[in-house]
Amino acid sequence: MANEESNRGSQYSPFVALIYIFNLMVGTGCLALPSVLLKGGWILGSSFLFIVAFLSYVSVTFVLESMATANAFIQLKSKDGLDESLLSEEAGHRGDDFPSEESQSLHTPNDEGIFQISRKIEMGEMAGLFFNQWGIIIFYSALILYLVGDSLIYSTLVARSLAQYFANLTPASWGFGLFLGIFFCFSLPLCYFDFQKTKLLQITTLAIRNISLYTMIILAAIKVVKGGRQDSDVPSFSLSALPNLFGGAVYSFMCHHSLPGIVTPMRNKSHLQRIVATSYGSVIVVYILLFISCGFAFGVTVKDPLTFNFPADQYGLVGSLLFLFPVFTLSSTFPMLSITLRNNIDTLIQFVSDKGSQKGASLPPPETSRLRRTILTLLAVGPPTLMSYIAKHANISVDSLVGFTGAFAGCAVMLIIPAAFVYCSRRAFTKAWNSKKGSRMSQPTNFHHSPFAGQGWVIAVLAWALLSLIFNTYEKWTKLPTA
Repeated sequence: MANEESNRGSQYSPFVALIYIFNLMVGTGCLALPSVLLKGGWILGSSFLFIVAFLSYVSVTFVLESMATANAFIQLKSKDGLDESLLSEEAGHRGDDFPSEESQSLHTPNDEGIFQISRKIEMGEMAGLFFNQWGIIIFYSALILYLVGDSLIYSTLVARSLAQYFANLTPASWGFGLFLGIFFCFSLPLCYFDFQKTKLLQITTLAIRNISLYTMIILAAIKVVKGGRQDSDVPSFSLSALPNLFGGAVYSFMCHHSLPGIVTPMRNKSHLQRIVATSYGSVIVVYILLFISCGFAFGVTVKDPLTFNFPADQYGLVGSLLFLFPVFTLSSTFPMLSITLRNNIDTLIQFVSDKGSQKGASLPPPETSRLRRTILTLLAVGPPTLMSYIAKHANISVDSLVGFTGAFAGCAVMLIIPAAFVYCSRRAFTKAWNSKKGSRMSQPTNFHHSPFAGQGWVIAVLAWALLSLIFNTYEKWTKLPTA
């Protein structure tokens, strides 16, 4: 959790926020996506992709609304109370207790009122505001399990890729450990700061990431032109692939856990929903182009990860550089995950030390000393790195372990928790408003409210989460070794 002082630090434009969100979603998961989608077929694969994107976007709007509600809720419950001028502006009147219909129509789109996202409220603090004790325990269990699991697999993939790429220069016995240590030393300083300090890295990575992805798309298209289409084995609709689709594609649009750290430093949040929608649209375009081009070029035999379809012995230097795609992508995503994990560990420690302070009260800002931040950063970065090293030398399959935890914890972070946030935050704010203001003033409208305001959308997201859990359980069960 960050205090207000840190929020007054360096800010960035909405375009930079778009880059952060894009980089979070387009990780190494996109390298496995064509293989998973093509096994489902042209119709099922593409339909599934759009459904996942849409429901993920719905749950992101839930998080954005909850962040705005949390800011207003903290103001409402504080000793100083609400800034009445903001209430007057939001209602479109100047201090009238009962604004007229004409004055209410004067509300302008640029007026966020009391729902300004001015304070960075991590998901952990929102859980403390709106959930009961069991809800908080479940939330932190899911979030920390997911973030640690992702950090573990990211550090493993980077070290493994570098060790294989430089296999001729480093002995196999200690090459992995060497590059894991280098990656740790590279990431640790970036994880110490907030998202704003990684802006240059994010912009650079965006360029490298898009160049790599569109290079693979172009190479696949050239292969189709020279050798003809190879998609005769791709089905139109294969229901048998549904478990793999849920297991491999349902988290291709994950960015929810880091939204507080990305959105709060934005200078202009008046078009926040549009920025997020643009990010999702950009990601969908990349995914669809990969899906179509690789389907035509390789059919269902496309390799996973996708970069293995462009070996260096056929594509020379381009193939060698594409092999390092995970290194480029994860070098920017890993700090964002670790910063999010560090901030939520900070919030958890504060919550435990205060023994879950009075319900509805905001947690006081933690001490922002350098020593505290250093320890928290080491807590966020150190354990995943150490577990990666131990797993490598103990011959433990990190991929299957993280795939199991990510499938269930990821479902909670992307679908269940956002739906619970928006439902509980709406109820909590309405209750607090009625107890504070009563009928004296009408409840203002959340400027950042989700376009999917009906409770039916909350139910739809939870129903999709239930389906995901069922199919993920089935997929993991079928992969268990038989006696």
